[in-house]
Amino acid sequence: MVSTQYLFAIEVSTGKVLFMDWPKLLALAEPVVARTIAELPLELRTHLQEVPIILESVPSPEDEATGVESDTLGYFESDPVARIRLWLENIHAFSEEEGLSFTDEVRTTLLHEIGHVLGWDEDEVEERGLG
Repeated sequence: MVSTQYLFAIEVSTGKVLFMDWPKLLALAEPVVARTIAELPLELRTHLQEVPIILESVPSPEDEATGVESDTLGYFESDPVARIRLWLENIHAFSEEEGLSFTDEVRTTLLHEIGHVLGWDEDEVEERGLG
């Protein structure tokens, strides 16, 4: 399946189309992802070599049809193939709404999804400050 990258997001409450600067978000997020992975213990980095990390704009209509909420920040899928998906425009919108740093939220969301790779449920991820 080919992943489509959307160049806009739709604000759910108003239906307003929000245009984002996709290349800028991607340029900011890619080094954060690389640095976050590089800072992990070797054993975990080795385990994650089998788990691709995919940076996308927003969940697709196909994702939403499978139950992924339109404002989801990240998602760990284990079936059919293990992968972590980060939706950068959603992370950007969330960080703007909450007054947070976009790059910090990319890191937090990635670590949250890595927690799921390790088998942690939402409560265990929250307990580790990655909620």
